[in-house]
Amino acid sequence: MKISLLVGLFAGCSVLMASVPLKAHELSSPKASVVRLGDGAIDRSNRLSLSPKPPQGDRVLVETKTVTFVRGKKGQEYPDYKEAIVKYPQVTGLTNPAVLRNVQSAVSLKSVLGQSIAELRAEFLASWWLSEIDYTVNYNQNSLLDLTFTRSGSGAYPSSSNKHRLVNLKTGKVVKAADVFKRESLSTIAAMVNKAMQAEVKQAIANGDKEGADLREQLKNQRFQTKHLDSFTISDKGITFLYDFGFPHVILALQPSGKYFLSHNQLRAHIKPDGALNVFLPNTTAGKR
Repeated sequence: MKISLLVGLFAGCSVLMASVPLKAHELSSPKASVVRLGDGAIDRSNRLSLSPKPPQGDRVLVETKTVTFVRGKKGQEYPDYKEAIVKYPQVTGLTNPAVLRNVQSAVSLKSVLGQSIAELRAEFLASWWLSEIDYTVNYNQNSLLDLTFTRSGSGAYPSSSNKHRLVNLKTGKVVKAADVFKRESLSTIAAMVNKAMQAEVKQAIANGDKEGADLREQLKNQRFQTKHLDSFTISDKGITFLYDFGFPHVILALQPSGKYFLSHNQLRAHIKPDGALNVFLPNTTAGKR
């Protein structure tokens, strides 16, 4: 009797285990393969960015594609051999195929950096400057996708630059200041940002004096204007406006940050009620989770 009972219990456990669904990460594991194409190699390993939950209509799935450019033969010393790693986003998860194509185009390297993979590879083989291209997902919900792309390289000095891209996931179009802020408010917002910027400029000049670098000439005509408003990144707390001071590399360490945060509360009177940023207005609950 006891033996029969134990056998029954084990059989019941086996049935129970078989009925438990496996989690997604248990069903498959990422694989990487490298395909060599002449002087370049493509690494097909993927990295999932953000979105621990599946797409819900107001967000997308962002997957990293990686390409490795190779010049020369491995084992040789620089500059005879060099690699450059290029990572770029592949976006999926929208039900409207036309909008999805628009989003994919808006966040492509060609759109953001002005060069396709093929063009970047050709430039790398000719100049060797490039070391890495990567991106960061800053925001991916409430029908808004916010990305920052970073390009790094080394010539006489190592250097890097950033490009920002904010996309409306309902239309697939790049978001501009005039799309989300009231037209009559643009000059007011620019003045608010410029006030914060001039405070940072004053501090940068003081820091330069301590370091023995006169930054007055470099900064004297720097003003944040309405034409600069299109470059901004978003969060649940507020909006950060971006400004490039364009310092030469020799004094780049003394350059102001060029990042100026205004809270949604500071901007609520200036946000269009029918624009893509209306989810941040106090009485708007759509898209909040």
